[in-house]
Amino acid sequence: MNSNDQIINKVQTSSLITIDMDEWVNAQNDSFIDLAQWLFQGLVLKEKDFREALKTFSFADYKNKNVGIFCSSDAIVPVWAFVLLATYLKPHAK
Repeated sequence: MNSNDQIINKVQTSSLITIDMDEWVNAQNDSFIDLAQWLFQGLVLKEKDFREALKTFSFADYKNKNVGIFCSSDAIVPVWAFVLLATYLKPHAK
């Protein structure tokens, strides 16, 4: 390496953005919904019953919150259940 060669920090000169996750995610503004509460006998999700339950479920507690959807049971939950719940949450949650 010659004395004329300079080391250039390409990361510093790039257009990368640094995101501070502590600023982006506010733990006080997070909430979670467990799909296990809608499982029939803790094993299976019945589509008709699930759809009816979502129509009467109160989403007021999730207003302007980041909401995570999960299932605490070992049941196999179809992907459409997560998507359906997310569509009901969309008008309320972030």
